[in-house]
Amino acid sequence: AIGTALVALMFVYFSFTLPDPNTLLQRTVPESTKIYDRNGELLYEIHGEAKRTLVQLDAISPFVKNATVAVEDKDFYKHNGISVRGILRSVWVDVTSGSKQQGGSTITQQFVKNAVLTNEKTFTRKIKELILSIEIEQKFSKDEILKLYLNEIPYGSGAYGAESAARTFFGKSAKDLDIAESAYLAALPQAPTRYSPYGNHLDELTARKDLVLARMHEYKYINDEEYATSTAEEVKF
Repeated sequence: AIGTALVALMFVYFSFTLPDPNTLLQRTVPESTKIYDRNGELLYEIHGEAKRTLVQLDAISPFVKNATVAVEDKDFYKHNGISVRGILRSVWVDVTSGSKQQGGSTITQQFVKNAVLTNEKTFTRKIKELILSIEIEQKFSKDEILKLYLNEIPYGSGAYGAESAARTFFGKSAKDLDIAESAYLAALPQAPTRYSPYGNHLDELTARKDLVLARMHEYKYINDEEYATSTAEEVKF
């Protein structure tokens, strides 16, 4: 009882120090400056360290959305922002290994970590992350949260968000990506630098892409034929 009371008090205390989730949709997110020709074709993109183009969810291929959910958070449409099982697994691995390497974060938590808080691995930041994730799930629909996530997540090579990543790696819009390309895109956020298709670990990226496709097949996002075809497809970056 005392432990429960202390946890409740801790949540209340941190809640007063956190940003209001209602402001997330109204905040200003910096985008790249684009220069087009008279026909609407993109000529140049001017950006700092981060390339970003914000798009609506319907401007992203459903394969990208399904691949992301399949590999990052298969219960995304079922939980309330946090996964108790994932948290317990993360704590157990961290304690037994003596490190803080295990993930266990939902898509909502990953959005909070990347867009609202910081990446520091501390107990207080994790508490803030859990509180904000629960509050965001209460205020926004799953599609709104997925849109926020897919516009924020870093994919490497300076690309933030699915649209910028699709143009960076495949030279096309996120809405035009096929299954295999979408699987590659969903594979990148776990380790954007190491998995970069322009680096020395393309074999590891391909292995993770195959894992994404296997998950998509297991969770019925793609059928047997689509799985076989996309696994065999040779994607050009």
